This record gives sequence, C-alpha cells and structure tokens, in this order.
Amino acid sequence: MGSVMDDFSGIDGFFGTRASLMMDLMVLVMALVTVVLAWSVYQVKVRRRFGLHRRVQIPLGLGLLVAVVLFELDVRLNGWEERAAGVVGGEASGVVWTALAVHLVFAVFSVLLWPVVIVRAMRNFGSPPQPGGHSAWHRRWAPVAAVGMVLTAVTSWVFYAVAFVG
Repeated sequence: MGSVMDDFSGIDGFFGTRASLMMDLMVLVMALVTVVLAWSVYQVKVRRRFGLHRRVQIPLGLGLLVAVVLFELDVRLNGWEERAAGVVGGEASGVVWTALAVHLVFAVFSVLLWPVVIVRAMRNFGSPPQPGGHSAWHRRWAPVAAVGMVLTAVTSWVFYAVAFVG
C-alpha cells in the first residue's frame, strides 16, 4: 500500500521517521549551527576573541548557505508533503502547514538578516577585527540575527516533529 517508506520520492532519512535524508540532515545541521553560534558568541562576548569569532562565523554562514541550498533542491525535486501526510498522494494537515508557516517567518527573517550582519562585519571591522565605529550597529543587530537563527532552528524541529514523527 502507499504508506510504505520506499514509495516516497527521495532518499529516506536515518532517524526512523517519514522524513527524507535531507530533512534529517537539516535537523542535525540546525543543532550544530545553534551550538556553534552560541559558542562563538560566548567567545566574543566573554573572552573577547574577536578574530576567532570572525573565523567561526564566516564558515558557519557559508556552510549553512550550502546546506540550505541542497535542502531546497531536495524539497523542490522530491517534495515533502506526501511524507508529512504519511501516504503517497496525501496532503499535509493544517497543523503541519501552520508549523511550516511559523518556521518560515523566522527562516526568511534569518536568511535575510544573518548575511547582512556578517557582510557588514567583514567590511567594517579591521583585520584583525577589533571594536570600533561599527560596534554599536553590530551589538544591536547581531544578537537579533542570532536569536532569529535559534528560533529558526527551534521552529524547524517543531515542524519536523509535527510533520514526520508518529
């Protein structure tokens, strides 16, 4: 019947849910991003290791960009809604769509703000990076971007749980 995992488009994930491989990988990527982001913020706020913060944030942002592009390609090619419905040809529930909508609010916000914060920091802090004229702007918007990224992660996990678990 249509509920067999092999009937869904794409590669099955490794968590044992209905999710695809890329969905499962993004759960891990967002956990890694959250942990590394928190560690990097600690390094700059508490230990004042500005160079380390820069050396972490740039590859973190680029790595997340690559992961999101690969994820979006997988979703466009293989879809997700049938897996969320649990049956080939099925449609996701209203709760799933609501969880996705909430997630997308934070994800779009983050995907727009985080690169701005990173690029402005790269352009306006010296080498090696030190506090300066750009610091006030960065202290205002970098925490907003970081909180946005954490909320993106949390809402992605809620969407995943509602859509693919059970």
